Amino acid sequence: MKNVLRTLVFDKQVSLTLADTTETVREALRLHKLSDASAILLGKALSAMTFTSACLKETRGEISLSLQCDGACGSMGVSGNRSLKLRGYIENTALMGGADESAYFGRNGAITIIRDDGYRRPFVGTCALPDRGGLDEAFEAYYKTSEQLPTRLKTVVCLNEKGECDFAGVAALQPLPFADENALQQAAEAPLESVLQTLREKGLEEAVNARFTPDKSVWELRTAQYKCNCSREYLSRVLVTLGEEELRKIIEEDGSVKVHCHYCNADYEFTEEDADGLFAGS
Repeated sequence: MKNVLRTLVFDKQVSLTLADTTETVREALRLHKLSDASAILLGKALSAMTFTSACLKETRGEISLSLQCDGACGSMGVSGNRSLKLRGYIENTALMGGADESAYFGRNGAITIIRDDGYRRPFVGTCALPDRGGLDEAFEAYYKTSEQLPTRLKTVVCLNEKGECDFAGVAALQPLPFADENALQQAAEAPLESVLQTLREKGLEEAVNARFTPDKSVWELRTAQYKCNCSREYLSRVLVTLGEEELRKIIEEDGSVKVHCHYCNADYEFTEEDADGLFAGS
């Protein structure tokens, strides 16, 4: 299902990205067994990173978010690529309480975003978490300070009484470099909360057409999903890089090599028999 739409609005001077991230967040909740607070926090991060992934220009492009803080949520990581395959984790899966998001971040924290276009050294940008506000404000501060792009971003994650995701989405406006004052003001005043509500009720295209006058010559519909790229085959190739002597030493000391993927909660175990297969013929 197409769940990400990108177009131009306000006289073709502002880029609009609108995404229904409900299925992505549902898969994250299924894999990670999160409390309501943890689910909302990770869900909002996955939604925001759906927007950043959609902005990647190169087919090989990848982007990742790392959030580090001294608050209750601990660390959080989300990564995505141009194909809009997202994955993520939150260190504290059992956050409790109805506090605002900033309360979970503590006094000191930062987000770091690494964007790899696939053909040059990755761009790394870091921004301190704001004293007030949550993830939306953190992303807006990042774009303003690290990329000099006055971006407006709003995410939402709605859970039902069972802790299931009823709806999740993101709306983002990013003025183009030549945007005039009128376009900038329109972008600043656009009711993104209402846009997301219309998205929930009527879908992507209806939400855009109801709230904006889009440029139909730029009308990109794509599909985002939660998809981890780990596999036994991939990890086998990683273990081979350790070298046969080092790998067999670890297996001798620990009985096997155990690998846990934070993104999908999968566990892998490699034994001496696996090592025989990896280095057969060497």
